[in-house]
Amino acid sequence: MKSGAFKIAAIYTVSGLLWIILSDKLLIVMGDAMSVSSILFISSIKGFCYVILTGFILYKLILLYNSRLQESEKQYRSCFEAHPSPMWICNRRTFNFTAVNNAAIVNYGYTLEEFKNMTMLDIRPKADVGKAYSAVRNIKSAYNDFGVWTHCKKDGTQIQVRITSHVISGKEDHIMIMATAVTEIKR
Repeated sequence: MKSGAFKIAAIYTVSGLLWIILSDKLLIVMGDAMSVSSILFISSIKGFCYVILTGFILYKLILLYNSRLQESEKQYRSCFEAHPSPMWICNRRTFNFTAVNNAAIVNYGYTLEEFKNMTMLDIRPKADVGKAYSAVRNIKSAYNDFGVWTHCKKDGTQIQVRITSHVISGKEDHIMIMATAVTEIKR
């Protein structure tokens, strides 16, 4: 994001400097044949044209930047949603699910709406709730491998999954978690 903003500012600065230098040179060349009031008038027009032209350039650059940003977000969202392993994003303060991929919906049996009305504690056996609180409290910003945990599907089936996670950069209160199936325990 900073790179795109820097490029926009650099293009604006370079185009502004070129406009000033070139238009002032043109005024100097034409200045001998014109009166002072004409030069001042043209200088004002030159300033208005600069503002209008650079405003248009900024508008187009910001549209292009936003379009690329949206495309990038769309690609990442597609990777998340289509990933073959169950994944979700949770708020680390409330433990609420904020996003769940299709594999989680299929593997756990809950609908997206059901997941969004649950916390990540709801898919764990009651005995693991304290352990889950502790794990989230001690999470690092980098990659975290929490080992094998027991999860509960909607139908009550318990499964063993390896939990890996990381804090989402820019949203320190959100974590992305992936659950890779290890074995299934029949009830």
